[in-house]
Amino acid sequence: MTDPRVPAEPSSGQPTWFVVVLGLGLAVLVAALCFFALHALGADQVGGGFVLVIALLSAVVGGFAARTVAALLPPVSRRD
Repeated sequence: MTDPRVPAEPSSGQPTWFVVVLGLGLAVLVAALCFFALHALGADQVGGGFVLVIALLSAVVGGFAARTVAALLPPVSRRD
């Protein structure tokens, strides 16, 4: 019988910290690409509300992409 207070360890897959860091990196990449695209289209200034929209969009896209990519990668092993 297992202790209900201890979370079950997944049998395979990526650790949570890896998926979070991957999602953060991908979200920053998406936000940077959005700002580069705006600059290439000739936007000189971007308002605060539009920055919030880009941040939310990049967070959603980065999180979805992180879960998708993490499922395709081999498991991260810990070296003791």
